[in-house]
Amino acid sequence: MLEQIREFGNKKIVRLFFALFLVIPFGLFGIDYYFKTPMGGDTIATVGGLRVGSQEFDNALRRQADQYRQQFGANFDASIMENPEVRRGVLDRLVNERLAAVGAQEAGIRIGDQQLADRIKAELIFQDEKGQFSRRAYESIAKQEGLTPIGLDERIRESMRLTAYRDAVVETAFVPRSTLDNFIRLSEQSREVSVVTFAPDAYASKVTITPELAKAWYESHKAEFTIPEQVRAEFIEVSSDTLAPQASVSADEVKGNYDEQMKAGKWGQKEERKASHILINAKADAPEADKKAAQAKAQAIADAVRKNPKSFADVAKKESQDPGSAVQGGDLGFFPRGAMVKPFEDAAFAAKKGDIVGPVLSDFGYHVILVTDIKPERVKSLADATPEIEAELKKRAASAKFAEVADPFADIVFSQPTGLKPASELLKLPVQPTGWLSKNGAGAPPALNNPKLLAELFSDDAIKNKRNTTALEVRPGVLIAARVVEHKPSEVRPFEAVQADVQRRYQREEALKLAQADGEAKLKAAREGKAEDIKWPASLAVNRQKPGGLFPPVVDAVLRADAKKLPAFVGTTTPAGYSLVRITKVIDVEKIDDARREGLGTQLRSAVAAQEMEASLSSVRNRVGFSVRKDALEKKNPDDQPQQPAQAPRPKAPTKLGS
Repeated sequence: MLEQIREFGNKKIVRLFFALFLVIPFGLFGIDYYFKTPMGGDTIATVGGLRVGSQEFDNALRRQADQYRQQFGANFDASIMENPEVRRGVLDRLVNERLAAVGAQEAGIRIGDQQLADRIKAELIFQDEKGQFSRRAYESIAKQEGLTPIGLDERIRESMRLTAYRDAVVETAFVPRSTLDNFIRLSEQSREVSVVTFAPDAYASKVTITPELAKAWYESHKAEFTIPEQVRAEFIEVSSDTLAPQASVSADEVKGNYDEQMKAGKWGQKEERKASHILINAKADAPEADKKAAQAKAQAIADAVRKNPKSFADVAKKESQDPGSAVQGGDLGFFPRGAMVKPFEDAAFAAKKGDIVGPVLSDFGYHVILVTDIKPERVKSLADATPEIEAELKKRAASAKFAEVADPFADIVFSQPTGLKPASELLKLPVQPTGWLSKNGAGAPPALNNPKLLAELFSDDAIKNKRNTTALEVRPGVLIAARVVEHKPSEVRPFEAVQADVQRRYQREEALKLAQADGEAKLKAAREGKAEDIKWPASLAVNRQKPGGLFPPVVDAVLRADAKKLPAFVGTTTPAGYSLVRITKVIDVEKIDDARREGLGTQLRSAVAAQEMEASLSSVRNRVGFSVRKDALEKKNPDDQPQQPAQAPRPKAPTKLGS
């Protein structure tokens, strides 16, 4: 592989350039095979002696749907997950993970216990508020994933092993300087273009719409007018937030917390004083005569500097016997109460700014003190801080209560499955209603937007038998149990209800075909030199970094075009219609500096590394073999699945997290 890279010609450079704009799926987390045998479904793919189960595939599809939902928000259409290409991409990732596992095993890569422990301790998600590893957080996250802590250990160990394998492969990636420079020239090359757009709106009047044509179009696009299955539900949320209002906090607890945090400086800054001093040493065990002499000297200095305060710093440098501050003119900086010996502190805090006090006797001798500045106290009062402290103390108490009530809550929603009222009365928490929501999470309140919980809500047990879901920990420290109140099966909206939308979409689709046909005819004429009637707008320079407002397919077509003979013409369909482009000039990079090499070199090496990874996985695939069940990418029809008996026994729900 490396030898091929070193022998890159222009064609391979171009191919590699475009590879940078592709997503090469290779995930290292979510490899459940080693820790959970796929259950509840057939094997849909095998890689050597390893297999991918249908349940694991469904979980991976849900994770992919969650990613799309976060990326596209309200624009996310759950039906995209039924697209065979999307499903194939998810399955490819699972197969690649198996191949990487085989490669790591063959390479003899091992992760020791100490390496694993260091990695776990370093992960922020497993740490408490003080930045220390939290066993409780670790166990909670393990339960969310349906694992024991030991199972999560092994999942992380396997992830580290696969990361080490990937790093070992991609570190061999090498890009010669000549290849890099050719890549930079291609990636930063600009082309001067003029663009004419054939918009569908201009052809809409030419489209004939009859009821028969509209109905036929509707029949072939029924899936796009399907209202998904929906439920209305009710739920109880158990968390520190919902339990906090029930907690009581005494005034003494608030005062104690306030005092403790005041010492830590949370509620503001206490009064500080800035002072300078002149010290005349007098040890506690010194003869009385020496003490009197030191006092007399300090008194004389104090009298002198009171008469001439501006001389204090100079006198301190000459006379002070404190070597640390004497060179600073006696300056001690700002200090709060408690920082100095008590006689010194009492004198400094009793004086006003500019006062000279002393001599003051301490264990060190006699001090002549000049107060040079005062920072007044700036703190939040106990009364003002009380609401915040109460909320924090209630949250702590609620966290402790959560640990106490989690098991009883899980037990009661399981043992009394026909309603949530018993759990509500037990915990004194409200049963909250929802609006209509879909299995993909559309319409669900944030608390219920969890794949495992939604899967339970849309199960036969919840819909047909109206039974509670298990108590699921949807997030760390948040338990939810829900129950279906009303159910609507999926239905196709009748033609009469969507006729106007059907006609509009049919008209645009046909108008786009006409625009494309006209644009392709003009493209052919332009290439034959017979397009004098085209009115070309002003030209603009475009490249991948500066597309000039053109759609990516247009920029792609422009940069792919053979520009040896100009003008050159290309055309492509876009969401706005059909774009016909005239290329009149190629603008190459004049000089390649080291900064460009460093910046784009990283991108190119990433692309080469991705090819190295792909080649390595391909090699493993060829050695061990793999197969995929023919119907693996087909969307299962729920109606084809065997129905659960109405009174089928239910396994007892595990505490907090459902399996």
